[in-house]
Amino acid sequence: MIQKTKICLILSFIFQGLPAYARTVKATPANYLSQLKKLKPGDTLQLKKGNYTKGFRIRGIHGKKGKPISILGDSGKTILLGRRGSNTMDLTDCSWIIIKNLTFDGQNFPVDAIKAGKDSSKGVHHITIDSNLIIRHGANQQIVGISSKVPAWDWLICNNIILGAGTGIYLGNSDGNQPFIRGIIENNIIKDPLGYCMQVKHQNSRPKVPGIPIETASTIIRYNFFIKSDKHGKDGLRPNLLVSGYPDSGPGAKDRYEIYGNIFSHNTRESLFQGTGTISLHDNIFLDAQETAIRIMTHNRKKPLDIRIYHNTFFKVGTAVKISGLNDGPNKMVKGNLLIVNKKITWPGNMVFSGDKGIKKMSQPSLSFGEMDFQLKKVTRKKDYKIDKKILDEDADSKLDFWQQSKNSFDHCGAISKAFKKAKPVDLVIRKTTK
Repeated sequence: MIQKTKICLILSFIFQGLPAYARTVKATPANYLSQLKKLKPGDTLQLKKGNYTKGFRIRGIHGKKGKPISILGDSGKTILLGRRGSNTMDLTDCSWIIIKNLTFDGQNFPVDAIKAGKDSSKGVHHITIDSNLIIRHGANQQIVGISSKVPAWDWLICNNIILGAGTGIYLGNSDGNQPFIRGIIENNIIKDPLGYCMQVKHQNSRPKVPGIPIETASTIIRYNFFIKSDKHGKDGLRPNLLVSGYPDSGPGAKDRYEIYGNIFSHNTRESLFQGTGTISLHDNIFLDAQETAIRIMTHNRKKPLDIRIYHNTFFKVGTAVKISGLNDGPNKMVKGNLLIVNKKITWPGNMVFSGDKGIKKMSQPSLSFGEMDFQLKKVTRKKDYKIDKKILDEDADSKLDFWQQSKNSFDHCGAISKAFKKAKPVDLVIRKTTK
């Protein structure tokens, strides 16, 4: 069921990106609001370069499967300016929309950049937010780059750069009644927020909204940069990424988070990742946390249910993994990870490189983007590290490492499965996947 759901989701996004009918409607800062009202399924609203100052309310506008409505800018030149008292772009009762190549400049007003909200009786679904730049949306910690506050499903958030927001991405609502379902968040750079780089809120019972998914599904978070600075807001310290639990019963109760191929960097006061529910966390790189890199714990009364943490690399972290609220057993697996630390410790089923000798076993471990290279000079393989085939078959892209190389065998440790042949430093650029 899980694999079938993934295939259906991927196909839906493929069809969304290939409209069967296309009409281009050109717009300028002077007439874009009137042109917006004319859009029909399959249309493209092409925004010419310039500053758009009157807001962007997308309400009651629907594309169709195979005929999405596209709102496209001239990359770096089409600028949606924030204004006091109104979000830069509002999405209400809309579906099958593509938002691409726009710059959202909040001008430091206390408003969100892209927000789905205002009518929770109707969902906002099949939304693609692609290749946008979000800046100056950080007036305080509550201001968000991309936000959903109504039931939302089948979103693709990809290739965006979000700089200095209050919170980078915030999906769902604090009361747990506005679920975010079956989304893909990939290839984004979220840097220097006051609070979370990203949070997905807990979910109560699934609301009765027309078309809302009821089958088991996954939300996939992959190939992103989650980077914090030492700046923080007045509302408390936050992890780089937090995902909370799904409904306790009924539709959505068996949904999962699949989180892989990401870089989590810098947090001096909180964990790099915090999660609960059902989570597969593999082939990520965790860097520079004074406390704990991964913290699994009950959150908003949602308990850890099934946790898989494997093939991750940890460098300069206080503690790699802490799990509370889940007993040892088949639903708790921490294996095949690589930790590079100064002190000598043991970590059964995982590999620890200690001190200068350990560091010399790697190509170039570093905290500097453009220099960091976590390839091993020699890959050690042991039965103790081997991941069960059942897990590999269930988890998305589990047979590919951080660099999307085929792992071939699954008895190694860390996010990179191949021994060093040539330098492959990680740079701070959007890493397009091979998909």
